[in-house]
Amino acid sequence: MKKLIMLFTSIFLIGACSDNQESIQSSESQAMVEYVWMKAGPDFNKENLSVVVGYWNAMIDEMGCTLNANILTPNNASDDFDFIWAHIWTSQIARDNCWENWGENYKSDWDSTINGIMSYDLDNVYMFKPTIGKQPRMENNTGSFVNSFYFCAFNEGYSMADLNSYKKALNNTEGFSDYWWYATLEPTFEQSDPKPDFIWLDIWGSKEDKSSDSEVFLQTNLPTIVEEKFNCLTDAVGGFTGTVIRS
Repeated sequence: MKKLIMLFTSIFLIGACSDNQESIQSSESQAMVEYVWMKAGPDFNKENLSVVVGYWNAMIDEMGCTLNANILTPNNASDDFDFIWAHIWTSQIARDNCWENWGENYKSDWDSTINGIMSYDLDNVYMFKPTIGKQPRMENNTGSFVNSFYFCAFNEGYSMADLNSYKKALNNTEGFSDYWWYATLEPTFEQSDPKPDFIWLDIWGSKEDKSSDSEVFLQTNLPTIVEEKFNCLTDAVGGFTGTVIRS
């Protein structure tokens, strides 16, 4: 479970992409979210990262790929990564075509550009299918966000029908911040046991919004419902701060 939690805490990545309310089953239209674990090198700093991001965006433009992207910085240190490069694809087909082009024509130059600044391992690239449960009331154009992940199992006697009922109650609750929204995530790779029944992602516009929304949540009967029906673990790095680098 700890390994799984470390994988999924990278999702924020969806924070810049909230156009589709429902998960579409077709591989041609289902948006996908992908996370690349990154390690900082000896030459890593804010200035060099900015240069790399500029190079990456120019490369993506030249390739003609259609995607949004974020950088996710964990609130607590991880042995597995220093930050995460998150891709939000319009479809898996778009993702596969772009990766193929990159591997054949751009990988060598990219590796040279980031040498000493940061590194990656293609074995640590993870893709998920998101389903948005609630849209934000206002679009977040600040270029930043925060998130939290929950890895949940149904308590005995409860099922997906109870999760849907909880979503309805949550969506009808007033008082949450304008930028808050949530999604559930379905991994496209084989998970190790024990597997959660569902993965829940909350996204806020700021730490202040997260704090105020937590107070609103605690003043309702929703925590009682969660405790009764679900057993949820929070992410292992205390959530992420996200920075939009392509939208």
